[in-house]
Amino acid sequence: MNQLRPWELLLNRPLVAALASMLSSQVFKTLKPLAAGRLPKLRDVANYGGWPSSHTAFIVACTAGVGLAEGFGSSLFALAFTVCCIIVYDILKMRRIVAQDSREVDRLLERSSLSRAEVPPQFEGHSVSEILGGVAWGIAWAVLVCLTWPA
Repeated sequence: MNQLRPWELLLNRPLVAALASMLSSQVFKTLKPLAAGRLPKLRDVANYGGWPSSHTAFIVACTAGVGLAEGFGSSLFALAFTVCCIIVYDILKMRRIVAQDSREVDRLLERSSLSRAEVPPQFEGHSVSEILGGVAWGIAWAVLVCLTWPA
């Protein structure tokens, strides 16, 4: 077995597409206030939520990249597509439920004059348009990288 050299990861087109799509979507969301004449907040680059969904873009770019690199009829693409569907479902549905539960717990604690010992991170589910934006963003990056990146 050949020894993996870390820089060889840059030759993995699906991985490069996934990372580029996630990073570019986060930067896009961070710089969006410039279009409205406001200054962006650099800490927003690590925030959840917004259009396009960077998590969706990440997994879709990887999945589409696998399809372009290995073939859409391959077992590897079938696995990537299955994982992609599970993750996108989670992004769309499960996070929204977790956020609703968290708000309800906060409401009940407030009614009881209690408070949380520790504030949990807040996760909001994405809207359908944010998910679709992430799908388009991810596919665009997969096509761009897989058709232009050297092998």
